Amino acid sequence: MIRYLVFHFLIALLFSCNSFHVNEEDQVIARVGSRYLYRSDIKEMIHDDLSTQDSLAMAKSVINAWAKKQLYFQQAQVQLDVDLQKELGGMVENYRLDLWTQTYKESLVKSTIDTLISDVVLADYYKALSSTFLLNEDIVEARFIRLPKDNKDLDNIKTHFISNLKEDQAFLDSLSFHFTDYDTRSSQWFYKRELIERLPALQAKTFADYLKKSQFFFIADSIEVYLLAVNDFRRTNDTIPFSKIKSTIRKIVFNRRKLEVEKNIDQEILNDAIQTNKFEIYP
Repeated sequence: MIRYLVFHFLIALLFSCNSFHVNEEDQVIARVGSRYLYRSDIKEMIHDDLSTQDSLAMAKSVINAWAKKQLYFQQAQVQLDVDLQKELGGMVENYRLDLWTQTYKESLVKSTIDTLISDVVLADYYKALSSTFLLNEDIVEARFIRLPKDNKDLDNIKTHFISNLKEDQAFLDSLSFHFTDYDTRSSQWFYKRELIERLPALQAKTFADYLKKSQFFFIADSIEVYLLAVNDFRRTNDTIPFSKIKSTIRKIVFNRRKLEVEKNIDQEILNDAIQTNKFEIYP
């Protein structure tokens, strides 16, 4: 219960610190004690597309919400135990320091870190740790089209799908609005669950029947047909294909760089402060 009160009291404290208004023409629209609410404080909260009546209702709601926070804060300063007020003051100060520190530190990292990560770096990382990138289900490199069984261009679509030349791709793209689902790009890797979700005819119990390299499958149910071209596959516990995990590796490498940059910044700011006598540790 105390933590709940502390959290909401912190919000009230932060909310109570109004922005400094240098524009003397900014209109005051409410006051609680020595705290003032200005028109500019609520301007962004009132949508331009609201009617006059709705705008007034919204403004009243915002003003009342602000007033309640101010009133609770002022009463809390009188009613709360002194020791609790000191504790809250310390928490507010720590929060303020953390907020400023993190914001500044992130700006330093952003201006320092090298965000360009070459494919060579990613490939080297993949090779070094490939034994840790293991599949927890089968994965298939494939192309597919799912379309209604009564499509009048079915034979033509099938021929172009199997051929898969550049001009065939253009032809299939022109008819794609007839397809229920499709992915006819250069073969993409699909996890077993992904492919079954998109091609329901590939039931889990018979999925292994389609794990054949460089094979074309024509599958039909009562209302649809499925054209499936399998280029490659890997089984559970095999290494995840590089192209499938490439984006994940990029995030890992970037985060490692970020941690290293942050570590260096932390050390540099301490060293600089020591050298300039801004920071001392007394025995």
